[in-house]
Amino acid sequence: MRFVFCFVVLFGLVRCELLRLLDGHNSGGDGGPPSKRCIRTCSGNTGSGTTTWTASTGSHIGAYTDIDMTGCSFIKMPNVVSNLNGKSYMWYSQGHTACYSLTTTSCRVFTYAHRDYETVELAEKQGWYISWIAVGEADCQN
Repeated sequence: MRFVFCFVVLFGLVRCELLRLLDGHNSGGDGGPPSKRCIRTCSGNTGSGTTTWTASTGSHIGAYTDIDMTGCSFIKMPNVVSNLNGKSYMWYSQGHTACYSLTTTSCRVFTYAHRDYETVELAEKQGWYISWIAVGEADCQN
């Protein structure tokens, strides 16, 4: 069963969200009760002023932080959108919208500060943190 909700947002843009309700069949075949699965939207941030930035090593330059999605109960890898926030100088950076090493519970976000700045130092000084939104199939009993 599928439901599609569409509404008009400012400037005539249309935003549609697909809510897919999956049938109640138990995919495990263990004779247990039917599973309750649905599409879940989950969001959060790494903490304004408390995000731990780690210097990248190897072929990567810049810094990274990890997004924790353990509370979302995803059962398949979700689609994740991330954004860099802070006091200032976010426009000096690149790369912070991509999730690496994506799992059902976490992903890693790298960023690199242009110019002559050390990325970790700049990130900590400017209070950079990552806001994120994830959408994916979840166990909706949790």
